[in-house]
Amino acid sequence: MKKTTFTYLVLFLTANMMFAGGIVTNTNQSAAWIRSMARDASVDVDAVFYNPAGLTRMQDGFYFQINSQTVNQTRTITSTFPTINTDTYTGTTSVPFLPTGFIAYKKNKLAVSAGFTVIGGGGGAVFEKGLPEFEYQMSGLPAALAGLVPYVGQDLKVTGYSAEVNFEGTSAYYGIQAGVSYKINDMISVGIGGRYVLANNAYLGSIKNISVVTPSKTMLASSYLTTEAVPRLNNIVTQLNPVNLALGALIQGGAGGFTIPQLQQAGIITAEQAGQLSAVLTSLGQNPGTTTVSNFQNVVNGTIATLNTNISALNGQAALLGDKEVDVTQSGRGFTPIVSVDLEFLEGKLGVGLKYEHKTNMKVTTKVIKDDVGLYTDGEEVTANIPAMLSVGLRLKPLEKLRIQAGYHYYLDNGASYGRKDDAGNFVNNGESVLIGGATTT
Repeated sequence: MKKTTFTYLVLFLTANMMFAGGIVTNTNQSAAWIRSMARDASVDVDAVFYNPAGLTRMQDGFYFQINSQTVNQTRTITSTFPTINTDTYTGTTSVPFLPTGFIAYKKNKLAVSAGFTVIGGGGGAVFEKGLPEFEYQMSGLPAALAGLVPYVGQDLKVTGYSAEVNFEGTSAYYGIQAGVSYKINDMISVGIGGRYVLANNAYLGSIKNISVVTPSKTMLASSYLTTEAVPRLNNIVTQLNPVNLALGALIQGGAGGFTIPQLQQAGIITAEQAGQLSAVLTSLGQNPGTTTVSNFQNVVNGTIATLNTNISALNGQAALLGDKEVDVTQSGRGFTPIVSVDLEFLEGKLGVGLKYEHKTNMKVTTKVIKDDVGLYTDGEEVTANIPAMLSVGLRLKPLEKLRIQAGYHYYLDNGASYGRKDDAGNFVNNGESVLIGGATTT
């Protein structure tokens, strides 16, 4: 569960706070994208990002551009875990300022460029009800306490649970890139460059006031376990201990093979004692008429051992059900080689932009400020690759005042790793079939 939850949170923050692009790649990197949504064959200054080779198509000169976008989204996560209170968790993503900046200088056949982008993430997500992983442990309380009913009666059974759970995460992968483009001839231009990526993630969450709902009241789960459940189990153990001693004395006296009615008929015990022992035996699910004293003691010893195990477990569970907080950050660095080709035909009326971004091999290092739920390991390095991407863009100008643009992106996600681990604790790529949680997944 720890590995699954950890992977889930990493994926959520690096994948679900994207606004346009692949799983972990933002491609909405200029204001012009909002208008056309296809800039992959751009020959404007935002070609620094979309089509570096196309910069050679601009007029000679110096170019500078700053863009900003405001993004607000709703994120919904569903869970099929059978015991949690709800199967839907809704969060809000808010990015008031998503900046990008490009600079280029073109002279004759040569162009040099640089740019700043938020290549991944760029905002924060707030889940006021937390995430389903936070509830898995506490959601099993009603069923676990119901299992104690045979020992203490129906009054210990709880009908549900509640808690104040929230989660907030932020993620930003900042990209600083530079490149050189060269026009080989009127038809072909090429570009080469790279992007330095700085990743920063933060996870902040809490679980407070974990409570259980009984038919008569709602109270803190830790208090319920320590003041209601555990004392009642201890009381049963206290009642069974003298019974166990009495049975031991009967066995030492040679009566271990007799039943309770036989002991009464032989005058070894009184009718009152027989009634009391029969009542205890019946409460333990045994037949007084067929259960020998030796078997009776075995049942009592087994019950006491089970009760003591439950008492220890409940005390341990109570300690885990107090308020908990998570405050964790992650940071890492990576580099993305970029190559591009721009082709132009029909005297500039038709253009094709090709760009290939190599996979960014990156690991983020975890810094645990506080982790009461044990999801993170301080100092652990987690793979957080950005997959390779091939983009193909088309620009067409059939008429003087008409432009047609199209773009296609292909992400090589299977070759990247986003922090998923197998049961052996090894990081695996997305396309690999591995054993996770006892099941083979891809």
